[in-house]
Amino acid sequence: MPRKKKKEKINIKSSETKIFFGLILFLVSVSLLITPFVKDEAIIFVHISSFLGWPSLVWGVAVGAISINLLTQGKSFSKIIRIVGLSILSVSLNTLMTFWVPLDSLEDTTTLQQAGGILGKTIHLGINNIVGDIIELIFLLIVLIVAFSFITSIELKEITEVLRQLFSSVKLKDIKEKIGTDYTDEKMIISGIDEDTKDDDNKDGKDINIEDSQIQSAKNPFTKPAPAQTSLPITTSSQNSTTGGNEPAKPMYTEWKYPSIDKLQEPQKTEQPKEVYKEEARTIEAVLKSFNIPAKVVEVKIGPTVVRYALAIPAGVAVNRVKRQSSDIEVALRVSRGMMRIEAPIPGTSYIGIEIPNKSPNYVYMKEMAKILLSNADKYELPLILGRDISGKPEIRDLVNMPHVLVAGMTRAGKSVGINSILGGLLLTKTPDELKLLLVDPKIVEMEAYNGIPHLLTPVINDMELVVNALQYTIAEMMKRYRQLKQVLAKNIIQYNEKIGYSAMPYLVIVIDEMADLMLVAGPEVESKIQRLAQMGRAVGIHLILATQKPVVTVITGLIKSNISGRVAYAVPSAMDSRVILDCTGAENLLGNGDMLYKDQTMGKPIRIQGCFISTEDSVDIIEQVKLQAKKEIEDEKLNLKELAEEKNATLGPSRERDSEFPQALEVVIAEGKASASLLQRRLSIGYNKAARLMEQLEAAGAVTGQDGVKARDVLVSSSKEILDGGVSED
Repeated sequence: MPRKKKKEKINIKSSETKIFFGLILFLVSVSLLITPFVKDEAIIFVHISSFLGWPSLVWGVAVGAISINLLTQGKSFSKIIRIVGLSILSVSLNTLMTFWVPLDSLEDTTTLQQAGGILGKTIHLGINNIVGDIIELIFLLIVLIVAFSFITSIELKEITEVLRQLFSSVKLKDIKEKIGTDYTDEKMIISGIDEDTKDDDNKDGKDINIEDSQIQSAKNPFTKPAPAQTSLPITTSSQNSTTGGNEPAKPMYTEWKYPSIDKLQEPQKTEQPKEVYKEEARTIEAVLKSFNIPAKVVEVKIGPTVVRYALAIPAGVAVNRVKRQSSDIEVALRVSRGMMRIEAPIPGTSYIGIEIPNKSPNYVYMKEMAKILLSNADKYELPLILGRDISGKPEIRDLVNMPHVLVAGMTRAGKSVGINSILGGLLLTKTPDELKLLLVDPKIVEMEAYNGIPHLLTPVINDMELVVNALQYTIAEMMKRYRQLKQVLAKNIIQYNEKIGYSAMPYLVIVIDEMADLMLVAGPEVESKIQRLAQMGRAVGIHLILATQKPVVTVITGLIKSNISGRVAYAVPSAMDSRVILDCTGAENLLGNGDMLYKDQTMGKPIRIQGCFISTEDSVDIIEQVKLQAKKEIEDEKLNLKELAEEKNATLGPSRERDSEFPQALEVVIAEGKASASLLQRRLSIGYNKAARLMEQLEAAGAVTGQDGVKARDVLVSSSKEILDGGVSED
């Protein structure tokens, strides 16, 4: 009998096992091949597509080759090297297809299905974080060449020879392809104050840039009035404004010459090291990647004193994750704590702004801003020179559109310099017939240089007790102007001047350099008068610029803030102070030296501006040119608030015409050994007007000395009987 054939044992090497696994792999291969076309028909295809993406086709071929090898018992696809080549090709295609996907789209499942899937994303990020874009791309190309060699059995030296012949005629200058994703360093946009921004010249009159050639051609219009300005000379006479008449005044300064800016300080420019900014951008990216935050710097804006890095993050990454790492970014960039500011988002974009101090600052000078203003002076009624924004574009605003401004910031933050630059811009473009100024300077020395210019309605006010009279006079002037508008049926100052035929009603700008002292002396009365002027002054050309170094709610009250939309915040010590000024935080991270945040009614968020610097010498130069043209006969007629107050109370002589509170006031000042209106207000619980009147009665009676600046008056008597019993004559 023939020997019975021994049955084959079932193990990993048996033919039945190979056929079984071959059939399973064949099914897997078919699934991989059809996944890109039917990925939405079943959940299994969705998972395959998400994990492998379009390269699932190549994976299907590789798995199919293995299944055919098993089913044919090694008779087909017997070379394992080819199967290895197909596997390497599949992995490299997964990575390469993901390489071209923008970083902010890597979290999108649909995008990954069209690219290299989750597998490609994982390998791509792993390689890219270690070697970067260029090395990764070269590595993938080498892997593809090796895979091609394994699959086709062509030797590598033959492939390299073909590549050498292919690229031997290609010149480097013809290669314009940019390597990497949309957010690599090669596509990073770096712009700033040294860039040519002439395309923004006609941008609604707010951001003005002019080329050097335009600056040179516009250098001499300052020596004579521009045609648009001489055709409508805005004017008023001091005599007319003080008498209360409603007749329009005639021009007084018809031959006015605008001040020259030739002697102003020349701007000092520092070259911007762009390679340093690129390195800082890479540092920011590296810090965030260390915390698993995929982010890219897509734009660098080089401002005068601040550099802003625009950071793009993928959808789904919380913005607060970036903000939480602010301290780590500060350490990596060697930025002093509190000097970095994060703005999320940058207005008008989907990027996060990281603002740090510019290590090569270019401060903004009055001369450069004056050139820009004077070449476009006809665009503004009352131009306010602010400075340059975060990208280096000039910021010149029109006070008429605001129509009032609140300026606040701590000592030495640049507040007084900013006010001087604003006043300098007004003096460079407005004649005394077009503009009148009312300056209040509690510090006594800040605005003393402006005394004597023909634009002043009254000499600079240093006595806080006269400010209430000045505001009361301004309210009376405002109502007189409304009566003038009513006579010609005009709704505002512009319509009035058009109907008269020339600009007969001047603008009146009231500048108060320190609100805190004023509110301390006469808070309730000042608040109500400022509120009324802010509510009704715009139509008749009356505008307020209020400044303080103490931004607290007792100084900047709710009533004042509600009527003043223009806000300028310099550096402040705390976020609470920033909220008082801007209703938002941010000013606590400013650098000082003119760094400011500006906001008006047209903005949802404030913009950052480097304020214009005007030296004392530059201010004096402009002021002296203006003073030389003052007419003595007109200046002698200026309003004198102190004389008006004395005339108002001149009838006070004998004791019988004194207020009933006079004896009590006398006892109070004798007991205290000093005298002031605020003291009488507190002790007698009376209003400021009555307290000021009592002080004048005490001075007239010889009980106290005259006013000496902001100092308290000295008491000249030791007993009330010396006054009440007629011991001191009032003749």
